Amino acid sequence: MGQQSNQSMQAGMNGQGATISERELLQLALSDAKYTAAAINTFALECVSETLRRDYLTILGEVHSQEKQIFDLMQQKGYYTVQNANPQDIAQAKSKFSSQAQ
Repeated sequence: MGQQSNQSMQAGMNGQGATISERELLQLALSDAKYTAAAINTFALECVSETLRRDYLTILGEVHSQEKQIFDLMQQKGYYTVQNANPQDIAQAKSKFSSQAQ
């Protein structure tokens, strides 16, 4: 049993194990960037030090930039498709939220 698991580990280290597609890798990167942005946003909101808060906000901007680059690449490759909203649906949502604000 020990020899078999050692062979499996070596196969994985030699690139003979499970493979991950480019699409899956980009999806993981985008999910990670979203999670990181959410965490940094929380840190910035709860930070007492103004200097540290500014640093967090700078980092948050960089993370958002990276997110956008990943998103754009995924769209370019056809991995992430987004449908445009129907103008009628936009008008309904606008009407709904403007009436709630009053």
